[in-house]
Amino acid sequence: MAEFRPALTTRGKSGKEVEIFLYDTLPGGAGFASQIAGRGLELFQRALSILKNCPENCDGSCYRCLRSFKNKLEHRLLDRHVGVELLEYLLFGEHPGFNEQRLKDSTALLLNDLRRRCDDTISFEAGATVTYGADKSIEVPILAQSAGKSFVIALSGPLTSGHPADARVADLRENSTAYRIIVENELEVRGNLPSVSRKVLQQIRTSG
Repeated sequence: MAEFRPALTTRGKSGKEVEIFLYDTLPGGAGFASQIAGRGLELFQRALSILKNCPENCDGSCYRCLRSFKNKLEHRLLDRHVGVELLEYLLFGEHPGFNEQRLKDSTALLLNDLRRRCDDTISFEAGATVTYGADKSIEVPILAQSAGKSFVIALSGPLTSGHPADARVADLRENSTAYRIIVENELEVRGNLPSVSRKVLQQIRTSG
């Protein structure tokens, strides 16, 4: 078993460092936790392998990777894809990018909910091609149009809020003023879709 807390350091106060506690599950302990203490790298690598290679290829978590009877109250919070993103960052020091299929599926969820909530004053199109700059064009996740204005709606990975998961959308934001870029967190789409849809629609409707 394991628990964690913010480290009692300056970096811990800013959310950049945590302390992980490992426990033996036997009463009084069997000494296994102390053996793991010196094998942290191996532990993280093994955890990464389990999360990336779930035999069920589950969407978030299942009893073949993260779930157990003991953590049944937290099942809805467990997401192996978020764990993969975090572990790859810890192990390799770079942002490898969130699961592409999950992003596509979550984008489809958001698009369908936006369409369901809107009248014909706002149109939504999936995978539309937009052009910008001298000779650049990209296929955007969702293109919204309202009152003569264009909006590109994209998702970020759970750990990179505000930054589009697709680098091409980030380039569009930096190099074009023709499109308003709206970026929402993929994990929020999964956890609270109605709230995300309301936020997106409010940004479109109140855009000056």
